[in-house]
Amino acid sequence: MELKLGFSTGCLHKRLDTAEALKNIRHAGSDHVELGFVKGLDNEWLSKVTPTDLDRFKYVSLHAPKFGYDNNEESLDILKKIKHFNDHIRNLNLVVFHPDPIKNFDILNEAGIPVGIENMDNRKPSFKKPEEIIEIMNKYPTFKVVLDVNHIYTNDQSMALAAEFYKQLGDKITEVHLSGYNGYHEALFETKQDFIFRSIQNLNVPIIDEGIFTPENITQEKDYIIKLAAG
Repeated sequence: MELKLGFSTGCLHKRLDTAEALKNIRHAGSDHVELGFVKGLDNEWLSKVTPTDLDRFKYVSLHAPKFGYDNNEESLDILKKIKHFNDHIRNLNLVVFHPDPIKNFDILNEAGIPVGIENMDNRKPSFKKPEEIIEIMNKYPTFKVVLDVNHIYTNDQSMALAAEFYKQLGDKITEVHLSGYNGYHEALFETKQDFIFRSIQNLNVPIIDEGIFTPENITQEKDYIIKLAAG
């Protein structure tokens, strides 16, 4: 089995813009990537990305900004830009959303993009349990689930919550977010929290690493995770 391991461009956001991060991720030999815009849709960074930057990637998702999406001009402008990227730069496999601030899920459903809903960490008041995600899935059956195992660890250090997510939503989980936890999103090769990786029950879906590290550490993180998968 070939591990579908990729990286978020957000791993390198402190040092590189999106286009440069893509080059580093490709150079590390990864063909799965997530365009990380959770903190806001930086139009300059997004506009620099060309089809050529992405043509060697088998899987491309985009993490949409954390925002209180509603039927208003600002929300529709963000979704319009993502839709334009999807239609003219690269057909996206998934667009990932944090559900907790969203006021109107209908506009996501009508946006013409593949929507993924992510489980939340312990700082958030909601969407930390599978039952809360299931409510969305029942209303919007085309939506997919992004399982963030770092977020699960913040809620349940035993990681039993991960097993519950797989039990209730296994066939809906189409992407996994992975990182160590030492207060935020850290590299696994640094935290050595192998049990976080081992909570992933299905290694056949894309796994996107969200740890924050330097460009020089991408290969080290990649090799560490591949070794875990092999063991």
